[in-house]
Amino acid sequence: ALYAQTVLARERAQLAREMHDVVSHQVSLIAVQAGALQVAAKDPDARDAARTIRTLSVNTLDELRHMVTLLRASGGRETELTPQPTLADLQQLIANSGIETTLSGGLPPGISTTAQRTVYRTVQEALTNVRKHAPGARAEVRLWHDARHFGVTVTNTAPTRPSVALPSARHGLIGLRERAELLDGTLTAEPTPQGGYTTELRAPTRPA
Repeated sequence: ALYAQTVLARERAQLAREMHDVVSHQVSLIAVQAGALQVAAKDPDARDAARTIRTLSVNTLDELRHMVTLLRASGGRETELTPQPTLADLQQLIANSGIETTLSGGLPPGISTTAQRTVYRTVQEALTNVRKHAPGARAEVRLWHDARHFGVTVTNTAPTRPSVALPSARHGLIGLRERAELLDGTLTAEPTPQGGYTTELRAPTRPA
């Protein structure tokens, strides 16, 4: 019975991470784009439609936040659900982000699929937060590695216009820290002196 409860708790934590990483990423983009259209549209009907889309998106994000909280009440850590993205999908993620973003650097050869997914999700969440909290900002995604560690650093500039308020309970960063811990690594997220923000994943390079 204890084993079954442990498995269930881990599965609930998996679901919570995936719901946030996949669903929130897309709905946040819908809400931000609808908010921009609401401001820019000249036609009253178009503004009303954009307002409705944004309202529905914000409500969906709020409901998602409650569902993730409920799942996390019995959550734990476990392997990821499938299918999952890899580093091969990183360029497409950046291209679809709607943010002026540069990608540089590289990771060590033979990096595990779990590590690739963690890097991808870190970049995904960081760019989502740029869209939500720093409209007009530029971003830099830097992959890196040395003799002992590898990781990714995502840094954005200061916003150039006011942000649209969206529900947030910081579940994205919680999930990223859990993913980092599965690699025996760490995740840091903090403001920069220039008014931007930086998110960094650092994990040990495992011997071949």
